[in-house]
Amino acid sequence: MDLTKIISVTGKPGLYRIVAQGRQALIVESLIDGKRAPVHTSIRVSTLDEISMFTTEDDVPLADVLKKLFELEKGKASVDPKAEEKELFGKLAEVLPNHDRERIYASDLRKLFAWYDLLLRSGEFKEKKEPSEVAGKESGSEKVEGSKDGKKSASAKKKAPKEGGAKKKVAPKKVASPKPGGTSKPKSTTMRKSAQRGG
Repeated sequence: MDLTKIISVTGKPGLYRIVAQGRQALIVESLIDGKRAPVHTSIRVSTLDEISMFTTEDDVPLADVLKKLFELEKGKASVDPKAEEKELFGKLAEVLPNHDRERIYASDLRKLFAWYDLLLRSGEFKEKKEPSEVAGKESGSEKVEGSKDGKKSASAKKKAPKEGGAKKKVAPKKVASPKPGGTSKPKSTTMRKSAQRGG
């Protein structure tokens, strides 16, 4: 799961995916309704990749918390963000047992579970290795086709010498050597034209 292009925008609900970046604004796409809109650089935004959660030890990246929650829920929806605080903190305790209760607020958890729901519905938890795998399969299929069509490869080899033979036919510059005798013949840029004239 790559959260480097998923952001939260101050003053706007939900999450957004960065589609393009300009000098004065970001073009983002809402994970809620898929609508695109510009976000001026003066507006504060935060990428989820930069957010972490407080624990009694080192802070844990939000991405890790979301992944654990996804695994705990087995790829299904989790707690309702509007649920009571006890339920929210109870679920967090299952995912992050050493969370810092004093520095994490209920409002933070409501965002956490709301974001989880959006990311789940938008398919962000799915591994995005599929394009490379598909490309690998395509390249593999080409290799398999090449191996299956051994005859084709052999024919290709046969064609190569033919091309070489063609070059040999064009190569007879020995025929062109006597051309110095006539000024009109050397002017011909193509050997085939001179051959046709000779014929």
